[in-house]
Amino acid sequence: MTSSASLPARLVGPVGAAAVLAYAAFAALQIQVLNPLATMPDLTLEEIHDVIDGRDSEDTMGWGLMTVTLLIGPVTAVIVAILGVRGRVSAGTVAMIMLGLLSLGSLAYLVASFPAGMTLADTFMVGGADHAPWATILHSVSAVSLFALAGAVIARAVRTSMR
Repeated sequence: MTSSASLPARLVGPVGAAAVLAYAAFAALQIQVLNPLATMPDLTLEEIHDVIDGRDSEDTMGWGLMTVTLLIGPVTAVIVAILGVRGRVSAGTVAMIMLGLLSLGSLAYLVASFPAGMTLADTFMVGGADHAPWATILHSVSAVSLFALAGAVIARAVRTSMR
């Protein structure tokens, strides 16, 4: 690539990175706030944490794993966005990487939410799955991104084979 990026390359990276960051932030909100409140709707978030802290257990809400897992996508997205803005990576490649990161968001959410879900399950004797419906948004974004990525890869392959 050349060192001067086109307008699409300068826009795709930051927009994609913002989308990946928004996905990760919403996933964290779902894991640490929305799902606990949906699991125990009669309690406040503070009361939920008090009950968890009051147990004689090593269970935690998994802040460490969640933070590390959910930061992988945004950090990668920012690096790719910078490379795109600087013209080191084409706009199409940047877009495909961002779509790939969004596609993998569902898996990252599963890993990041596991400790919190199990802590809620063990503490309140409920199922460990999501109780809030908002994770559906995350999984839907990942699914749509996966199909868009497949379309972009196929389109690039067709364009390349016609040259």
